Amino acid sequence: MGNKTETGKRAYLRYTLWFLITGAFVFGWFAVSGKSMVWKFDGVYQHFNTLVYYGKYLRKILHSLFVEHKFCVPMWDMSIGYGADILTTLNYYAIGDPLTLLSVLVPGSLTEYLYAALIILRFYLAGAAFTAYCRYHQNEETGVLLGSLVYAFSGFALFCGVRHPYFVNPMIYLPLILIGIDKIFRKEKPWLYVIMVAVSAVSNFYFFYMIVLMMVIYAVIRYLMIYKKIRIRELVPCLGTFAGWSLLGVGISLPVLLPSAMYVLGTGRMSARNYVPVLYPLAHYAKLLNDFFGVDYTMASSRYYTVMGFAPILLVALLVLLVRWKKNRELKAGWLILTVLLLIPFAGHMINGFSYVSNRWIWAYGMLLSYILVKMYPEFGKLEKKERMALLVLGCVVLPAGELILNQYATLHGWIGIGMTMLLTAKIADPKHSWQQRQTTAFFLVTTLVSVAANAYFLFSPNQTNYIGDFREQGAPYAMLTAQAQNEIIQEIGDTDTFYRYDQYGNVARENTAMQNRLYGTDFYYSVTNNAVAEFLQEMDTSNSMEQMYDGLDGRTILDRLTGVRYFIIKKEKEQYLPYGYTEKVAENKKYAVYRTDETLPFGYTYSSVISQDSWDSLKVVEKQQAMLQGAWIKRTGNTEADLPETELSFSDVTPEYEITTEGDITISGSEYQVKEKDASITFHYQGVENCETYLVIEGLDYEGTATKFTLKIDRDNVEKKGAVYTCRNSFYSGKEDFLYNLGYHSEASSEVTLTFQQKGTYTIGKMYLSEQPMNMLDEQTEARKEDQLENLVIGDNIITGDITLDQRKLLVLSLAYSTGWKAYVDGQEQTLLQTNGMFCGLKLESGKHRIKLRYQTPYLIPGLITGLFSILLCMGIALQMRKKK
Repeated sequence: MGNKTETGKRAYLRYTLWFLITGAFVFGWFAVSGKSMVWKFDGVYQHFNTLVYYGKYLRKILHSLFVEHKFCVPMWDMSIGYGADILTTLNYYAIGDPLTLLSVLVPGSLTEYLYAALIILRFYLAGAAFTAYCRYHQNEETGVLLGSLVYAFSGFALFCGVRHPYFVNPMIYLPLILIGIDKIFRKEKPWLYVIMVAVSAVSNFYFFYMIVLMMVIYAVIRYLMIYKKIRIRELVPCLGTFAGWSLLGVGISLPVLLPSAMYVLGTGRMSARNYVPVLYPLAHYAKLLNDFFGVDYTMASSRYYTVMGFAPILLVALLVLLVRWKKNRELKAGWLILTVLLLIPFAGHMINGFSYVSNRWIWAYGMLLSYILVKMYPEFGKLEKKERMALLVLGCVVLPAGELILNQYATLHGWIGIGMTMLLTAKIADPKHSWQQRQTTAFFLVTTLVSVAANAYFLFSPNQTNYIGDFREQGAPYAMLTAQAQNEIIQEIGDTDTFYRYDQYGNVARENTAMQNRLYGTDFYYSVTNNAVAEFLQEMDTSNSMEQMYDGLDGRTILDRLTGVRYFIIKKEKEQYLPYGYTEKVAENKKYAVYRTDETLPFGYTYSSVISQDSWDSLKVVEKQQAMLQGAWIKRTGNTEADLPETELSFSDVTPEYEITTEGDITISGSEYQVKEKDASITFHYQGVENCETYLVIEGLDYEGTATKFTLKIDRDNVEKKGAVYTCRNSFYSGKEDFLYNLGYHSEASSEVTLTFQQKGTYTIGKMYLSEQPMNMLDEQTEARKEDQLENLVIGDNIITGDITLDQRKLLVLSLAYSTGWKAYVDGQEQTLLQTNGMFCGLKLESGKHRIKLRYQTPYLIPGLITGLFSILLCMGIALQMRKKK
């Protein structure tokens, strides 16, 4: 088969041609199905939403620079959740990725086309980067082309590249970084390495961590190849060289990496204790052979993201590598290391940032297999007789036998993969084959194209797994974020006040749409959330199970008042879900109605007393929410106690006694509930009170069963609530075990609440009780908080200002998510900002008239910028020094 290499121009032209042909069989599914390339879940509300937002954001910066002649980079946005840092929230999705800068050129209504183009471009660049790596090592041209195609269109790319587009970015970065490593070993210029380390670190901290681990494995193997053994006199200088260039690349990235990384480390998901088994279930291992050839997207999450779907030629190349055991030891070492990591759950836990077990690093495994194909392709025609026989046995006997033994896990796709593997194996092992170049090249290229097309067919086709059905119709995504979002009806009201929030219940969640419509809401769904908000929701035992996703405040009147909710969106004919006080209907359309209340708190409200941390810790959750309408809770963070008297708290909640009856096969033994059939239930019979909200409080909830997520349904009269709960074996688990379910406001007394367990299993509940919260005192307590409030409020880019006049010393609470990035100034003098009422900001004020000013700056941004600038200058200095030496 020769050892022919080709010029760079020819190599990339061939790759581009075959990429376009292959891509037609992959991306064509979207065109013929009338689908956009926006996944209907995270795709709309996270990825596409962020790209639209980022385009507007960049255009706003340019407008301020060239039209208003001022340089202003907004760092905080009140319309993201309860207010959030823009950089640290959106870096994971767009900010930092060089490709997303193109969004500045495209209006939101056309971003769907840019979104699709960037997905295809990422696939293309992944293969092009792999081509560059192979060409750097002077590999044979056809092998490089085959390897680039199967790498670019691996099952991971097909599944994740359209689901989470930035998941393909590490496939672009790693080959280029590995070239940089080899350049350093060869004492060539290090700049490719430095630049790509910086780009990958800026682009996405999550995958940069994985890339670093793969870099270490690669560098160690390369070191042993070059030096054969470890000697201190060679190892120390080598480590110093790599450490220096790596630190330089990371240093350049720190303006983005440092704030983002520090933000992530403060989230609850990072500290949650995730379940890590010693081994995967036996069925998982049994399915791996079948998984090698295809992607079952419905099982990706439950299968720890072990998404392979490789072309059969990769398995054939691997078999060739194994039968030629004495050669290519570095490839064998790499394959053995990564295979062992793939088979051990702890490795998935470690490589996933010591979070839940996930093999999202499998794209690196795909790169290794693709490179094995590149190296083995010239060897296909050079096998000795014993090697051909061993290959035939493995490919035509062992593999089919294995699939037969594991037939209960086999699929049609898997059997087709086995059949194609047998065909390829037989051809390679045929001693009579002449290996004429054109015919051989055509055969392998066509079979590879057929393999990728088959993968796409089984993945996307409505007649197979119908992954295409999970994508939105063309033209739908932007409309869903804007004109079709429920909050669009709020804009129609025309309320011109500077600040108010809206809440909702019973609607299909469309998180993050407030950031497109420039409204202030109570929903949020991004992977990285403000820890103060997460802690507040945890303190309040809200019914949401994911700290990074919350859809309102469950209609809890006190919490809505504390957060400034003026408008409540409800589905028509579902008024029983309205909180207390929302009696004025101010807008409606075919689906939704909006109700207003004036009994809510403004952006800045005041307290004349505080709740100590010790008092707070002694309260039940239903008492905590009442307490915050009476006194301010200041989180203890060093010497930050307000110089105000202790609040004399009074509580009006009622905890009724009850009797329990059961329905279905359920056995109660102390705190343990053995549920032996789905939808078994328990009913609480009690004597309720009038004019109140009814809560079911569950503390210390645990579950043992087959599911990693279970659902509780709670009913009171005509109100039904459902709550999804994640176990420690689920990737969305964040350690939450306490929940309060609001069963709505009612003027008449209730007498029954039913709790239904919708999955079989053993439920352990540390404590469970009913609580009823009368509304009698709420209006009076709300008015007391509004007695002195912030006036002349202006919310600008990174700055909030207002005025307040007090006749006594008080604590001003601002309905602004707490962050250390906020600096407060009272009458021009900086003052400590206190974390108050869980997630908000507080200021101690003396009597008199005060001018309040808050200024925001992303935490760690300045140290990152200084280090980044220094690193760039250092690079320039080193480059000049190198030029002088040359």
